[in-house]
Amino acid sequence: MARRPAVPPRPPPCTLCRKPTPLRSHAGEAVHKVCAERWNSRHPGAGRFVSDAQARRRKHDDDHV
Repeated sequence: MARRPAVPPRPPPCTLCRKPTPLRSHAGEAVHKVCAERWNSRHPGAGRFVSDAQARRRKHDDDHV
């Protein structure tokens, strides 16, 4: 008897539109890029899905030469 192939797990729902998405925000929330951009345009200054809101690395912390 042949084994059935494993069914991949369904991705979690987008935090904003509730449709499945494999994407993640920088903070790890499941969210579509378009949904995050729309939310950012409606909530200027909130910084929830803004990648620049993360702490910047200091130059001397960089391990590249």
